Amino acid sequence: MAHRRSTPPAAPEACRLPGGTLWAREGPTGEFTLGLTRSASERLGRPVHFRGPPDGSRIAAGAPAVSLESEKWVGHLASPAAGTVLGTNPRVLADPTLIRRDPEGAGWLIRLRPDRPEALRAVAAGVTGAPPPVGGTAPGQR
Repeated sequence: MAHRRSTPPAAPEACRLPGGTLWAREGPTGEFTLGLTRSASERLGRPVHFRGPPDGSRIAAGAPAVSLESEKWVGHLASPAAGTVLGTNPRVLADPTLIRRDPEGAGWLIRLRPDRPEALRAVAAGVTGAPPPVGGTAPGQR
């Protein structure tokens, strides 16, 4: 499946998810845009490779959502919720350094329609813990 070339709609301020690695911003129809927080992107160093899931794919909560490789870290970031991938950022696919240059804006990673939006809202509100990164520690942590 080809990656959709769309930009996430403007939405209220993003919420940092527990663990400080990811942020989530809810869109007007219940979809969430996910990205790396500024502090995590600074710990990451210069990104050299990014791979996201194909549009329409299903992701389980806690399962690897994206694969990142940088000068300092290689691993996967876990999905904070189960759902369907609506899009992977084509600009980040073409230029992974955008994750470092504008992590909380144009460097977003994926758009997800969670099976239970209220569960992701609860995680964003700190009611429950977000799944830890999979395949390595969070960028910059040992």
